[in-house]
Amino acid sequence: MSIEMPNALLLEIRGSVRLFGSLETLHAGIDAAWRHLQLEASSATAPSTLAALWLARAGRRELIEDPGLLAGRLAELPIGCTAWDGERLQALRALGVSRIGELLRLPRAGLARRFGAAAVLELDIALARQTAPRRAFVPRERFRERFDFEMEVETVAYLQKALEPVIGRCARFLRERQAGVQTMELRLEHRHYPQTRVRLGLASITSEPRRLSSVLSQKLSQLELAAPASSMELVSGPLQPLSAVSLDVFARQGGAGGGSDTAPQLVERLRARLGDEAVYGLRSVAEHRPEAAWQRVQELRLNVLPPAGQLRYETHPDLPRPVWLLDEPAQLPLSAVRQILEVPDVVEEGPERIESGWWDGKGIARDYYIVRRAGGARLWVFQERRSRRWYLHGAFA
Repeated sequence: MSIEMPNALLLEIRGSVRLFGSLETLHAGIDAAWRHLQLEASSATAPSTLAALWLARAGRRELIEDPGLLAGRLAELPIGCTAWDGERLQALRALGVSRIGELLRLPRAGLARRFGAAAVLELDIALARQTAPRRAFVPRERFRERFDFEMEVETVAYLQKALEPVIGRCARFLRERQAGVQTMELRLEHRHYPQTRVRLGLASITSEPRRLSSVLSQKLSQLELAAPASSMELVSGPLQPLSAVSLDVFARQGGAGGGSDTAPQLVERLRARLGDEAVYGLRSVAEHRPEAAWQRVQELRLNVLPPAGQLRYETHPDLPRPVWLLDEPAQLPLSAVRQILEVPDVVEEGPERIESGWWDGKGIARDYYIVRRAGGARLWVFQERRSRRWYLHGAFA
């Protein structure tokens, strides 16, 4: 099996034809598998992998066993099925070549001189005149270990004890490959109950047993076994190379006495206790509407802040934005509006007009102000220009 980017899968099936009885039966079984997976796929079979790929791209369901038939079957295919670069295809169309058959009739020497020897070689490979070994697909390596209990386990404390040596072997497995993981899953089997799955998410890639054990203990401390467990299996996510920060034992990101993993460990503990959805990162979006100018993302980038004099602001300092923004603006009571309009020195800054979003049906037209309450709190409020109503949208730290 070989993956052909961006969306094709090549299978070597010659050795399986006798097992299934005929090529037609085997091909029909593969097509049935795509339908079972609810995937739209076009498939073809040919003595050459490249010919099969071109036929599939063109939507031709062909079953070709004789290499001598390849030239005739490929002749009617459009040259676009080769997936050559646009410049080469445009040059061929300028010469009046739109089909593979017309391309095959061109003089080989002239074709090689104009488009390179690689183009001629691809044609030979498609016609099975040249072999084209392909690199087999190798799935990404993972750690996986299963452990059967001698007696059914009824307490989480015993599970934690049994997991300690497994985590140690997982860490050794990762160190030997100079790799780390960012996700893990613990699977518990029960005699008369569906499998229990405990998913772990780490804030950054790691291979340290202390961090793996800490996150797992936090998760298990909240677990209530629905039934006694007869076995367990620990499965890691895909292995990923360790970053330079992960390997630097002298890094200091967590303050005095803190190692480089202080911040990730804090995030992992919070996620273990509050849930993965409760702790998230933020990503800015190029959008003027405040409520649409950011998105929640699962990934947290724990970067070291530059010195105070080197901070760069994404917004102009004359246009401050509050730290806390309400999910939905709250309409201000009449008394608060009267205070804004009538009491001197309540309004610190404003108005800042934001008018945007007319193109997607969610347009806004607002005048924003920064106001200070009697207790010292600074609020971000706006007046909706159409309705003339006032709303609270956020608060400054």
